[in-house]
Amino acid sequence: MPHTLEETIVRNMESGYLCSESVLKGAADYLGITWEHLPAIATGLGAGIGGTANVCGTLTGGAMALGLARGRNSPDQDFLACLGGVQELVEEFRGRFGSITCVDVLGLDISTEDGRNRAIETGFLNLPCKDCLVFVARYLAENLSAAD
Repeated sequence: MPHTLEETIVRNMESGYLCSESVLKGAADYLGITWEHLPAIATGLGAGIGGTANVCGTLTGGAMALGLARGRNSPDQDFLACLGGVQELVEEFRGRFGSITCVDVLGLDISTEDGRNRAIETGFLNLPCKDCLVFVARYLAENLSAAD
């Protein structure tokens, strides 16, 4: 049974992928792009870029997903459609969550051992992470197909 992009991205995180990996892998599957290393290139962006609680991994994964759909493969190609889509996603995310950083969105500093342990005990999907995943997935569902 086919799943929506939203369901796929949430299931990716339920199965153990980080936020950034979940979004990029889900978007790649949605676009029909297969490469076994796609989740790996998003790993360093998880938990607010390398676990520093900075820019939310769902947002950086979303930026990478837009790059898959609208990015360029040579310097002579236009990059503005991709940048414009990422800027729109960032502003809509900030409008919805009040910030683009993990520490602000979660209200928890996952860059510390205590914060990370509390997040793991609670379960990331029981934190605002799931809302962030759903928000970015819905944005991508509307905007990845529009990029074709």
